Amino acid sequence: MSVIYNKIKQIRKHHNVSQQELANYLKIKRTSLSKIENMHYNPSIRIISEIANFFELPIGTIFFNYNVSYEDTKEIVSQSRKIPNDKEVQANAKHNI
Repeated sequence: MSVIYNKIKQIRKHHNVSQQELANYLKIKRTSLSKIENMHYNPSIRIISEIANFFELPIGTIFFNYNVSYEDTKEIVSQSRKIPNDKEVQANAKHNI
């Protein structure tokens, strides 16, 4: 299993939040939070979501994977931002019927 890297410690310190405060919010032990921060194990999706909510940041700002480079995702991102023209919209509508 690959490790999901994170910036929890840096973000937590930037916001002057202690490990204990964040652990209390997450309803986990401080030592568990420490293990997550130091990437000894991956957090559950519930913890990932709650950390993002706590800091009011997108999940992707806090959690990332070093094995996925910008070059790997650049084309996918540019395609997802592409606005379809009228012919593409009509073609997609025909496929969905």
